[in-house]
Amino acid sequence: MKKLLLVAFVIVFASCNQTKIAYINVEDLMKDYEGTKALEETLKEKQEAMSKELDSISAPFQEKVQEYYQNAQKMSATKRAQTEQQLQQEQQILQGRQQQASQALQQENQLLSEAITKKVDSFVAVYSKANGLNLVLGTSGNGTVMYGDDNLDVTNAILEMLNEDFSKE
Repeated sequence: MKKLLLVAFVIVFASCNQTKIAYINVEDLMKDYEGTKALEETLKEKQEAMSKELDSISAPFQEKVQEYYQNAQKMSATKRAQTEQQLQQEQQILQGRQQQASQALQQENQLLSEAITKKVDSFVAVYSKANGLNLVLGTSGNGTVMYGDDNLDVTNAILEMLNEDFSKE
């Protein structure tokens, strides 16, 4: 009898304190968020600028290599060895610059992506508190939410808030 009363009490208590849950399609949110689009455009521009800079540095090197191949047969063995060594050193320097540029771009991408993620998280928190949500799940593609009623999907509401805020910047 006591167990039956306890179960009934738990059921009544649980129904009174119903948890409000929603979900966000993170993939759609990030794809359509203007901040993400701006980040991608900025990184693309920086990548193109770095590529042009590296091309301008590597063009003279390529000319030296071509010149070497044209004149290699006329050179002494000692002169060929010296020239090859110089070309290898220049090539290593160029590869080092390319690697540094790539790493710098990756670090910037990571920092800016983290900033966007923090902003999205803070907007989700504000939205959730304002709308009395106790739990907001994130999903992407065939992710963690296997099914969700469309009424629980707050992706568009969050996206509108984010894009409105981004347009003010």
